[in-house]
Amino acid sequence: MAIQRRASGGRPSKGDRHVLTTRIPTAEAEKLFAVADALGTSASSFIAEVMAEKLATIDLSQLTSQEALPFSRAS
Repeated sequence: MAIQRRASGGRPSKGDRHVLTTRIPTAEAEKLFAVADALGTSASSFIAEVMAEKLATIDLSQLTSQEALPFSRAS
């Protein structure tokens, strides 16, 4: 019996991914699918690209840092 080889075709891996689920209004979902289709991509890939662009503009240190409370004012 011959040893079967895995197919070498297909798209390359996009790397480690995390699955997210969200619910959006139907009208927005229909627009999302239309835009993704017009761009020749999947809705999932389109969402991932848009999220990456948005997250690139956010500085986490600005969101999580707190100003120290001066000890002279602390009770």
